[in-house]
Amino acid sequence: MKTIRYITILMAIAFILTGSLAISSEKSLYDRIGGEKKAREIVSDIWDNHSKNPIVKDRFAKSNPDYVKQRVFEIFAAATGATDVSYSGLDMKAAHTGMNISEMEFNAVVDDVLAACASNGVEQQEMNEVLAILWSVRKDIVNSNIITDNLVNSEAQKNSSSHKKESSNTSEKVERDAHYCLTSHEC
Repeated sequence: MKTIRYITILMAIAFILTGSLAISSEKSLYDRIGGEKKAREIVSDIWDNHSKNPIVKDRFAKSNPDYVKQRVFEIFAAATGATDVSYSGLDMKAAHTGMNISEMEFNAVVDDVLAACASNGVEQQEMNEVLAILWSVRKDIVNSNIITDNLVNSEAQKNSSSHKKESSNTSEKVERDAHYCLTSHEC
């Protein structure tokens, strides 16, 4: 009876050690994406995407691209498991406090990040993991008091008033196009 107990304990220890060895030998998301070189390429493409995205480009217009890219690289690397990179910026909540970032803007940024990953050959599983990381910090970035519908209506009104000289049909089309652009991110 004691022999069976010892064998069971030894088998359990072996199982635990085998499982922990398998976990520790698994590559980090950072390494699976391609390490520093690929992460920097992704970050550069994220910057380019943000600069062209009508929903968020004004947020970055007066930023120093080199500074922003370095901070984004650091946080991207640290969040995806790089062991040789540390993030020197503020935490997400502190960095975004007072910016009044809407759900729509957050989603546009997520779209830009995933598009940069895709254009750099990141596989779907890894993109899903990046998405999970982004989603995990959403509550620290988005101002939950801003309702996207109000932003869409406000933008449509702004477009409508700037085109008063046009016919009502053209004005309605502009409102529909602005609403589509803001809600679909396909501008």
